[in-house]
Amino acid sequence: MKKISLVIPMYNEEEMVPLLFSTLNEKLFVPLKDRYAFEVVAINDGSKDKTLELLKIEQEKYPQLVIVNLSRNWGQEPAVRAGLVTASGEAVIPMDADLQDPPEIIPQMLEMWNNGYEVVNAVRVSRKKDTSFKRNSAGIFYRFLDKISPKVKIPNNVNNFRLLDRRVVDEVNAMSETNRILRVEIPFVGFKTGAVEIVRAKRAKGESHYPLKAMVSLAKNSMLSVSVKPLEYPVYIAIFLASTYMLSAIAELVLFILKLCKVIDISSLALWSWLVINVVLFIATIIVSIQALNSLYLGKAVEESVKRPSVIIKEIIRK
Repeated sequence: MKKISLVIPMYNEEEMVPLLFSTLNEKLFVPLKDRYAFEVVAINDGSKDKTLELLKIEQEKYPQLVIVNLSRNWGQEPAVRAGLVTASGEAVIPMDADLQDPPEIIPQMLEMWNNGYEVVNAVRVSRKKDTSFKRNSAGIFYRFLDKISPKVKIPNNVNNFRLLDRRVVDEVNAMSETNRILRVEIPFVGFKTGAVEIVRAKRAKGESHYPLKAMVSLAKNSMLSVSVKPLEYPVYIAIFLASTYMLSAIAELVLFILKLCKVIDISSLALWSWLVINVVLFIATIIVSIQALNSLYLGKAVEESVKRPSVIIKEIIRK
């Protein structure tokens, strides 16, 4: 019987814990008990509510539950990494605790895995339930990643909900980066990849613990992890700035000649001076933006050189 690990990060999910396990039992544990042995790796990411206590209660009913208790709140990506390191299944499926990732699609993912696929992505076919801002920003984000990614294709509308073969998990666990972004690492390691389509449901209970700040941080770390190509952009911008400066200098020379020839008066010259000032401010803004981009990559290099752990596991509780 094949062993399947579900990796589920949790932060302040006391409202979801009982519902999550009753749903998993109904959709997976009971219907598939003759074919698969399920292991659930639940990561308590420094919750401040009763998440850990409720997980221990669920462990009495479901001995296949492994509780990974982190030393503090580290964030979703580090929590998933802790789960991947702990999971022992032949296939591993990271998923959210809020049941927006539909468990009923997992049997289809397992069938594709049995047919030779080593990665099965769950692709969102609709974002109608998202806000307009989230839909548009997600589209821009994925198009930008496509532009800067040299050879690795980052699948659109795919989060951490996917099936990973044991070989894929081992390769990902062997990576040594401090800032880990699973949706970048999985395409990087390769292997035969398939996809199933899903429609994410609304959160079953409680409120989202993934604010705008976390989404911005994820987008930034994804960009820094996927490619250094943005560092080439300052070269092109420098050429543009040099051309702009040259045109500005030519314009000033022409104005000077026209003034000597008394073709224009001082009011016209003042207007052109205002234009030149705005050009200079525009150039300064671009220079500051370039420096900010370089600082991001420098900061990432410093973080990697320090080699601090990306997550610390306080304890692993097994039944």
